[in-house]
Amino acid sequence: MQEGLYKTAFETPFGSGLGVMVLRNGKAHGGNSALFYVGDYSLNDTHWEARIITRRHSLDLNMASVFGLDLVHVTMNGQVNGKEITIKGVADEVPDMEMHGKLTFLCD
Repeated sequence: MQEGLYKTAFETPFGSGLGVMVLRNGKAHGGNSALFYVGDYSLNDTHWEARIITRRHSLDLNMASVFGLDLVHVTMNGQVNGKEITIKGVADEVPDMEMHGKLTFLCD
């Protein structure tokens, strides 16, 4: 896995969203036009794991979280394949709603 800037694409039954995330030194920072996310990640060979917290930073109510809540604690697991990380995740606050997504490397 390369450290750097990634494009994010997430989807749940509630909705979908796009954004960016910087992965560097075990830390994840990112967001979109309404929400930001911060957390930690680890890599074991090609298995990627992260624990992320999301929060709203602007009042753009047209942009909803893929979980339908602004503050969520998400556990993600993924598989690194070249410049992409395919992920699945679940939020503590909505444990029966699985998120699917992809992180695509853009630059370092």
